Amino acid sequence: MAVNTQTTSADRLYGLGGSFLPLAKFGSTVWAGAKAAVNALQMARMLSTLSNMDDNQLRQIGISRSEIPQYAATLMAKT
Repeated sequence: MAVNTQTTSADRLYGLGGSFLPLAKFGSTVWAGAKAAVNALQMARMLSTLSNMDDNQLRQIGISRSEIPQYAATLMAKT
């Protein structure tokens, strides 16, 4: 019985690729969740740091206390 090695190899590769697809999707979902968690942590730390500054320090960087959330969001958008 003759075997076509090109077809057999392609079929094997396709079969392996198909079985790894759900794992790849899961990995990208986990990665996106981890990235979102890191961003949330960075935002919380930035808000905390800015909130702990006194009014004079905030004035030196050009913001008021009420502008802290907007300023932090602007900084996060640049990263």
